[in-house]
Amino acid sequence: MHGKNRMTNNPAKPMLSELTKIFIISASFWSVFLSKLVSFETIFTLLLIFAILVFRRPLKEALIFPWQWLLVLVSCFIFLALAPMAWFLPLGDSSLNLVNARFTALLVFVYIWVMFWQLRPSEDVIWWGIIGGSFAIIFALGYELYLLGDYAKLFTHRFGSAATPHVLRFGIYSNLFLVVLLGGFIWAIKKGSLTTLVLIFSIFVALSAVILSNTRSAWAGLPEALIVWALFYWFHFKQNKPKSIKKTLIMMLLVVASVVTIVTQFGDRFEKRWDAMVVDFNDYLSGTGSGGSVGLRLVMYEVGIKGFLENPLTGVGVDNAEQKQQELSAPIMQRIYGKPRAFSKTHLHNQFIQEAYTRGILGLLSFVITLGYLLLFFGKNIKNSAQRHNGSSSPWALMGLLFVISGSISMLTEAWLHLRSGVVFFIFFATFFVFLVQQKNAGRLGAGS
Repeated sequence: MHGKNRMTNNPAKPMLSELTKIFIISASFWSVFLSKLVSFETIFTLLLIFAILVFRRPLKEALIFPWQWLLVLVSCFIFLALAPMAWFLPLGDSSLNLVNARFTALLVFVYIWVMFWQLRPSEDVIWWGIIGGSFAIIFALGYELYLLGDYAKLFTHRFGSAATPHVLRFGIYSNLFLVVLLGGFIWAIKKGSLTTLVLIFSIFVALSAVILSNTRSAWAGLPEALIVWALFYWFHFKQNKPKSIKKTLIMMLLVVASVVTIVTQFGDRFEKRWDAMVVDFNDYLSGTGSGGSVGLRLVMYEVGIKGFLENPLTGVGVDNAEQKQQELSAPIMQRIYGKPRAFSKTHLHNQFIQEAYTRGILGLLSFVITLGYLLLFFGKNIKNSAQRHNGSSSPWALMGLLFVISGSISMLTEAWLHLRSGVVFFIFFATFFVFLVQQKNAGRLGAGS
């Protein structure tokens, strides 16, 4: 009898359970970030089987379900987005790839539903899972540096092509991780100095990755997040005085020192990319040069808008997109640069124009409605949370809102939701925060130990 009680009260069991939950959440983030190296389907399947075998929670505990988000996901992000493709049957490879990518969103939703159902994670578990997931960025940087075989490349190489689909996606994904991590200081300060240092280190790594990617699309999504988080913390600490002013000041100094160190070491990358953008833009206005990164983007935007206006209901079709770019780009290049150079890309470097160009007004509406729902959902919950806590809002809804805003800003100069890996990354994070907010509202997200 006494032996049974000793086993029941064994403190190692709940600790092992919490570590298992952190591992599952961290591994999930690793699989969506390192999509060039691992199959998220395989990892998700193994993690789900593992979670179900370990925790064995009954189905009745899975009743809390974000039905509205599932409805928007199915009706808008998937079916409304794909409906215009019915005008272009039979579907070619590009169309089938898009169909596959959009339906993958359902698999991601189901995975997160089962994960929250089985894990019932506390806020401690969630935060350690996010921080552990962000260490995938360290792995990606280290792995690519290892392949390069030269440490000096850290200061010259554009990172992101070894472990993620493209340097642009690496920069954008790292920035979105950074936006999320910036919301962890209230939790970290409560947990202690060591936890705060670990959080600052993860932020330091994510910011370094954003810079080392040389991705202006990622940089554009950061300033507004920094401003909003600064205001959030200012209001929070104004209403809730920190227990240790000294520790809070030390934390702020460490954050500032980290930023100064990164800018000192890699700040020349900002200058070079800014100068290149100015040159490209001036060439576009003056009609000199051959386009450059910015100039060709502006041409592609014009191509996309023109193609949409010619086919507003259905767009030009996913399978016809590159051929139509060839047709429309030559006269535009002739008008701007004096050279009838036809070209085409796999996407138009703007998600909004890409949706309208390939699938018309329905494609564009499907994307705008999806983003609009997420913005309204998180915005409404920020307001409700502030009212419940006398002006002090939980960071989860704000985190989700900033993720959507920063992601949307990056999509003004990039299109990454035509890729399966892009859909998985975006829907995983968005759905993760929808579940977090709903679990928090229902009182099922414990504060942890």
